Amino acid sequence: MTQNQKIFLLVAETLSISKAAKRAFVTQQCVSDHIKRIEDEYGTELFHRSPYMHLTPAGELVFNSLNNIDMIEKNLIKSISDFSNERKGSFSVGMSTTRSKLLIPQLLKRYHELFPNVEISFFSGDTKILEKNLLHNKLDLFLGINTSLNLNLKIEHVCEDYLYLVINKKMFLKYFSQYELKSFKRGADLKYFENIPMTFYNETGALNRILQQHLITHGIELNNVVCHTSECDVQIDLCLNNVTSAIVPKMLANNFLQNDEIYFFPIKDFNYPLRVDIVSNPYLEKTLYLKAFIKLLKEELIEFSKNTI
Repeated sequence: MTQNQKIFLLVAETLSISKAAKRAFVTQQCVSDHIKRIEDEYGTELFHRSPYMHLTPAGELVFNSLNNIDMIEKNLIKSISDFSNERKGSFSVGMSTTRSKLLIPQLLKRYHELFPNVEISFFSGDTKILEKNLLHNKLDLFLGINTSLNLNLKIEHVCEDYLYLVINKKMFLKYFSQYELKSFKRGADLKYFENIPMTFYNETGALNRILQQHLITHGIELNNVVCHTSECDVQIDLCLNNVTSAIVPKMLANNFLQNDEIYFFPIKDFNYPLRVDIVSNPYLEKTLYLKAFIKLLKEELIEFSKNTI
């Protein structure tokens, strides 16, 4: 990449001439000169300067294209080094904290028997955040839920999961009868939970979007959301402590399904299965050890989904 293009990427990422100058170890005037030259080269403005600095539509297009080129160049250098020793290297993976707790121990045990000299960095976050990090070359792959379709993402569907409503038995008896228990076991209507304490997902989570769609479709408003978190183990802990009810993926709640203190109900008329995806960059060449990790991750996911009660 040219120096103009590298400086452009820094400004596009920071949206600040001064911050870009500090990161590039050059003066602000030097950064401004580079931006002017690249705008002259493309014959259009790439940044709006007021009321604050942000990318123009043309700037967004240039940023996405140059970002992909930058990733390919960096990956080429890394791949040449990695291919010289296919059993040694490093990569980064993103997934939610709850899924990490369930998958990583057994997965790493198997993986490091095959590749003891490969270093893996794990990062947690919602699908939307992990998606952004992968597109900015901060991750090599991530485990996503209902990942957005994007030409810059390679999405491999692995298995499906389903949402269940979770409520402490004491809280259930406070609001409902034993007759309703039989009905809810066939499917709990969320309209009856409008005023019951609930934990809900952060807006950056894929489950937030899916649940919001269901609520809007059925004219339901949850009026007593106590807190927001995308960590399902936290939501289940709140249910165990009789603080809130929650809605969690069945796969992640598998260890709690036989717990005597809480009820698990399927959700009535909820027709949105969760698509569990392994997501990577389609433009980047995968090393042997990364391909092996993806294969083992798929196997663990499929096995885990089969063992879900």
